[in-house]
Amino acid sequence: MGTWGSGHFENDGALDYVGDLIDRLSGTIVDCFDEDNADLDEGGESELMPSVAIIKILSEQCGAAPPKPDVIEGWRSKYLAIYDEQIDHLDPDPEHKVERRKIIDQTFQDLAALAGEFWNR
Repeated sequence: MGTWGSGHFENDGALDYVGDLIDRLSGTIVDCFDEDNADLDEGGESELMPSVAIIKILSEQCGAAPPKPDVIEGWRSKYLAIYDEQIDHLDPDPEHKVERRKIIDQTFQDLAALAGEFWNR
């Protein structure tokens, strides 16, 4: 096992572990889309978006490999289309509707930027 520092994530084993977590979270996202469980009142807001946010945090804080940018962009476009199609059926406060979409979009954009930096090293 290679170690290059004294931090929790400065060794091969720890990054492998975080990579496995990211793989599982990515699998959750794919499953939500594949199993039609990405609806806003189903897995979309309770599993899919939290998984995207956790991947972002792990990539940002631990230096682990995020999914490739094109994968993230595919998730982003699919989920925003679902959001735009379904949000009005949930009768949200108009401010919440706009703010929530911004947060979703920004989360995907931030993760895509991290992925671009990581994979273009």
